[in-house]
Amino acid sequence: MSRSDQARRRAGYLEAVASILLNTILFALKYYAALISSSVALMADAFHTLSDSLTSIVVLIGVELGFKPPDKEHPFGHQRIETIATIVIATMLGIVGYEFFKQSLEKLLSRESLTFSSIALGVMALSAVSKELLARWAERLGEKHEISSVKADAWHHRSDAIASLLIIAGLLLGETYWWLDGVLGLIVSGLIVYLAWGLIKTASNLLIGRSPLPVEEDELMKIVSSVAPQARDLHHIHIHEYGAHVEITLHLRLDPRISLEEAHRIATLIEEAVKNKLGWEVTVHLEPDMRIDYDHSTD
Repeated sequence: MSRSDQARRRAGYLEAVASILLNTILFALKYYAALISSSVALMADAFHTLSDSLTSIVVLIGVELGFKPPDKEHPFGHQRIETIATIVIATMLGIVGYEFFKQSLEKLLSRESLTFSSIALGVMALSAVSKELLARWAERLGEKHEISSVKADAWHHRSDAIASLLIIAGLLLGETYWWLDGVLGLIVSGLIVYLAWGLIKTASNLLIGRSPLPVEEDELMKIVSSVAPQARDLHHIHIHEYGAHVEITLHLRLDPRISLEEAHRIATLIEEAVKNKLGWEVTVHLEPDMRIDYDHSTD
């Protein structure tokens, strides 16, 4: 394992362990506060916090298994294990959000208000501050080491901080507006479902493969033009991501009269240039450019 991979692995472990410890403590505090205040919104947020611990466990799984070197059965490595686990956890998260949505709706229909609790208020203030600080730290760590799962975990932390602020508003105003706790419960549960859907969509795109973003396609065209100006019509670009390892295939057209040796040299130049510039492993498929005017070119 390279030094960069070792650093990324340590960073992933550090963020996941810190997240699991903090979220477990906050879950226990929120669960207790939800019981004494009879708040469905706070209870939903407690399990939202617990889901953050589950997500961090996914990060641990990805770090532990994803950095195993490629083998005969898995020539592209193992980093998609993290992606598969993310879909499983996100599905569970969506089910939790749906259940709390139903509970919040029932509380609204029964016109049940919550009981103010200074303990609950203190717990939620602690949650809002600590989760935002954790989010900022995880965000910096993920950006520095290019770990997508850690960056996603940072958004989990931030969503929890936002939810905590909403609960604080409910605790302060809930006795005046009986419906506020139920409405905030709907908002928090909606946030959970939305977050779950976003995770599933992102992870599914990684498994399926994707076409390049416009900025990525422009960068590829610049690289090809710089090392092989005779190559034309860059097309059929497919990107397959395995964590930090990216495999890409692309098609180009060349003058059909050049030798096989020259075509191979051009393909190699392009593959090496993309590898050096973007860090991607490239497979170049070359096609004869039948649009060349042979009569004119031989004059």
